[in-house]
Amino acid sequence: MAIYLEMPKIDPKLGFKFIKNRGDILTTPHWHREYELILLTKGKLNLGINDKQYQLKNNGIAFFKSGDIHYIVATPDSNRFVYQFDMNLFNESMIKDSDLLTKLNAVSQVSTLWDDSIEKEMNDILLKIVEEEDNSQSDMDFIIISLMYHLISIMVRQLPTTKDVKDIDVNLKSKEILETLNKVFTYVESNYQYHISLQDVAEKAGFSPYYFSRFFKKNVGQTFIEFLNNYRIDKSKWEIINTDASISEVLAKSGFSSNKTFYRNFRSQVGMSPNQYRKKYSLIE
Repeated sequence: MAIYLEMPKIDPKLGFKFIKNRGDILTTPHWHREYELILLTKGKLNLGINDKQYQLKNNGIAFFKSGDIHYIVATPDSNRFVYQFDMNLFNESMIKDSDLLTKLNAVSQVSTLWDDSIEKEMNDILLKIVEEEDNSQSDMDFIIISLMYHLISIMVRQLPTTKDVKDIDVNLKSKEILETLNKVFTYVESNYQYHISLQDVAEKAGFSPYYFSRFFKKNVGQTFIEFLNNYRIDKSKWEIINTDASISEVLAKSGFSSNKTFYRNFRSQVGMSPNQYRKKYSLIE
């Protein structure tokens, strides 16, 4: 499994971040220190958490713990809400007295393993958070924190632990698809800085280039070249805001065949130049 560190920019005072993602947003294998919940509101998605694969359908929920390596491949017509939080959401004594970290790290992670009533209750709370985010009233932060406290209390008190449940087997065809995609993601992670041909990646997947192209487009919602270019830009974005490497150094490691191609793809995906992106989002003090 490829490992890519993501550093979400969470409000340090609130300890919370909300994102809306469409199905065409591909989440390649990565991890972060923050905890994350996703609520699928439309369509279907396949996801991997560490070495396990799962499927979610409409209204399904997944929970990623701090340090989990995870990825998401959703149908192009899908929509999902993303809720990220860290321990700034709680005060220090609360974390210690309730043994919160231990309890959070013990819960099972996909709603296909939960009782329907618990899934419904959590779903309702997550949608209320969306309403607050959309309304943006003056007391929004207070309401969101109270809703998150309610949600997490349900999780640590009512969700089964990983020891209490047996993972649901993904059907054989879907499992083969996920395993093949994982081979592709891993190969790209290791080689994105170099030239990657369709022939190269098709061989890794065990397909002909023609069949691989059809397979990838069907299951990821974009061509392999589109995915590879987006992946390279994502890695470059991380380098730009999290390191002091020059744009020239970032470009040299990006894997693009020319400066012109890099800048064209960067502006197309991000809507601004690399320098503008650094000025706006840099995490370097």
